[in-house]
Amino acid sequence: MTGKSFLLFLLPAAVLLGGQGDAARILGFFPVPGKSHMIVFSALTRALAERGHELVVVSTFPLKDPPPNYTDVNLWDTLKHIYEEMTNENLYEFANMPNIVVPFFYWMEGVNVIDLVLHDPNVTEVINDKKGFDLILAEDFMSDATFGLSHHFKAPLVLISSMGGFHMSNYAVGNEAPASYVPNAMLTYGSKMTFCERLVNTLFQWYWDIGSEFYYFPMAERLKNEIFPGAPSIHKLRRSASLVLLNNHFSLNYPRPLVPNLIEVGGMHVKPPSKPLPKDIQEWLDGAKDGAIYFSMGSNLKGTLFPEEQRKALVQAFADLPQRILWKWETDSIPDQPKNVKVATWMPQQEILAHPNVKLFITHGGLLGAQEAMYHGIPLIGIPVFGDQHLNVKRAEQSGYGLKLDLNDINKRNVLFAIHQALHDNKISVEAKRRSKVFHDQPETPLERAIFWVEYVLRHKGAPHLRSASLDLHWTQVALLDVYAVIILFIFISLFIPYFLVKKICCKSKANNSVQSKKKKQ
Repeated sequence: MTGKSFLLFLLPAAVLLGGQGDAARILGFFPVPGKSHMIVFSALTRALAERGHELVVVSTFPLKDPPPNYTDVNLWDTLKHIYEEMTNENLYEFANMPNIVVPFFYWMEGVNVIDLVLHDPNVTEVINDKKGFDLILAEDFMSDATFGLSHHFKAPLVLISSMGGFHMSNYAVGNEAPASYVPNAMLTYGSKMTFCERLVNTLFQWYWDIGSEFYYFPMAERLKNEIFPGAPSIHKLRRSASLVLLNNHFSLNYPRPLVPNLIEVGGMHVKPPSKPLPKDIQEWLDGAKDGAIYFSMGSNLKGTLFPEEQRKALVQAFADLPQRILWKWETDSIPDQPKNVKVATWMPQQEILAHPNVKLFITHGGLLGAQEAMYHGIPLIGIPVFGDQHLNVKRAEQSGYGLKLDLNDINKRNVLFAIHQALHDNKISVEAKRRSKVFHDQPETPLERAIFWVEYVLRHKGAPHLRSASLDLHWTQVALLDVYAVIILFIFISLFIPYFLVKKICCKSKANNSVQSKKKKQ
């Protein structure tokens, strides 16, 4: 490359950085060993690197072909056993986990993972990095102790969630999330809740917050103090965040209030097909004259661990369909595999959903898959198992572009009924296409929006002007309890004084009448 062409190559990056000058040095800290999480985060970190920033990314799943200014810090050796335990365990049993247990599961796993990560020798080297960082991009998933990196490097903190976010994400920027119409991510409610649902939604949120105070935060606080002595409390670190990026968007969620520094970037990993399908899959889909159905339970839920009775019901139902089935499976074949079913251990999901012959997506209800289906206007059938999958599938069903199939209710009849309804109910396909249009109708792509706001925080040194005043108020002041107390006191006094005066006058009048009556008798 000649000197002139090299300068021309650098010019677009300089323009995109908006005159920022020297590119920033950014630390991406993503400790949770989840492939789906990194699909979201890597879309942003790669894009930031391609724009000229230097990225140091701590994760369990490094990029296969990172840009030159991109350094991966691999956590695989430290977290391999946790990832393998998680994926080898029969996660389908989590479908019956009571909601009351869910927070404890996340608290315990979160502290365990973060403890291992912060004591990893490679992470210790990052913490001792003398060059420092201009910005910390940290995963917000039971990882509060890692927010101490912001204080340690004296750099702005940007939180990012691969899901729509736990309700605690709102606390970071003082965002209002009324329990009256904003459902908790671990529940299956919509925005229009009944009284009982609003009651449960409120109590569950209180239960999570109170449990965090007495169980999770003390453990996270001790870990933070060990690694980052002198850092502010966990609560103050969360409230110091300059920005929160959520993998969410109103086109596939419910409208809700958002402060300026809580940005929805849902679907930033989704993009048009960038490479051709493998030859065998391409031919299989091209030959699907009656259409094709794509079936995947994601990266964590293994098909080989699918409950046997339900697996047989799916196989029998698929055998009766004229459509061809693409089924993500961990072995070369499925017992009693029908002729219209093709399996593979890995499938390029976005490219498959973009094929014109794919008419339906059967999924576990993961947010990324739902977003990809939305992008391409494909109806879905969700079989939720754990986490936010229940909420994602319930939302698709209530919004009219999907159906829910309970894992425990899977039999041949129910599967065929759901598939026929999803394929032949015109309302479902029309709504899926309408939602796709809404999703595409944005002034910029979600990835462009995420990049803009990250660089905005860099340009404005943490953007303190975005900080909500509610972060500096006591919760009683935010809830206006002090104001309500004064109003109630005023009303009480306003009513009591006239009552007291009337009562006193009446008593005096009664006394006078009594005296006069006695005089008359005398």
